[in-house]
Amino acid sequence: MELRDWAEILLSSNTLENKLMFPNTLSDESPGPKKIWEIPSRPYGMDFQKRSKEERLPPLKSLEDPNKRATCLHRFAGHELLAIEIMAFALLAFPDSPKHFRMGIAQTIKDEQKHLKLYIKRLKELGVEFGQYPLYKHFWAHVKFFKDPIHYVSAMNLTFEMANLDFAPMYGKVFEQFGDHASKDLMNIILNDEIKHVSFGWNWLKKFKPEATNMWQAWIESQTLLLFPKRAKGKCFLEEPRIKAGISPDWIEELKKQ
Repeated sequence: MELRDWAEILLSSNTLENKLMFPNTLSDESPGPKKIWEIPSRPYGMDFQKRSKEERLPPLKSLEDPNKRATCLHRFAGHELLAIEIMAFALLAFPDSPKHFRMGIAQTIKDEQKHLKLYIKRLKELGVEFGQYPLYKHFWAHVKFFKDPIHYVSAMNLTFEMANLDFAPMYGKVFEQFGDHASKDLMNIILNDEIKHVSFGWNWLKKFKPEATNMWQAWIESQTLLLFPKRAKGKCFLEEPRIKAGISPDWIEELKKQ
């Protein structure tokens, strides 16, 4: 299957089965013209909802309650579905980008699909169906600012996924403290994959940026209008996963200051 055709399925489908479909073979012989997808189709009940202040994530101290943990995991599952759709958006928006880059996005989508399946499984174990709680637009609000691939990697890989290098272990630790080892193990899987995804974005930022621009400045200059540097980190900043992703020490130090 062509990358373009698959991306359109991911964005136009109203079933989870198709959202989670990964073709046996993928080719990129006919990327087609640039296409900007306005909003993804979703299964019934999973359309974007407007979030109120009351619908924030539960505080960490409340996660002893399995219902509160399920609320968190449901929100995280929603982020995975968004990631699948945003990455499909990038495949359609940047048909002229390097084929190796596009195939790398495809493999990242495969990881996000794996994550979503794992979240759905864990939610069922906690008595919750995916889609039972509201899902939000969140990251999709940024895609209109993705004018070039460098904007995509700066936002998706080096901001949203980089922040998960802090959030995934933080939530994993809390889940473990409350005896939820299954959810903790899930966070470990997420963390290890996010390290790969951040590394992917870092390596492509090197290739996409102007030669005379350093990595920090290139990242800052390619951020969307809705983002700011501290969005790339969580409450508890961790250097180790960033080092594993190949992020340079000076870049890490700059981010710590934000």
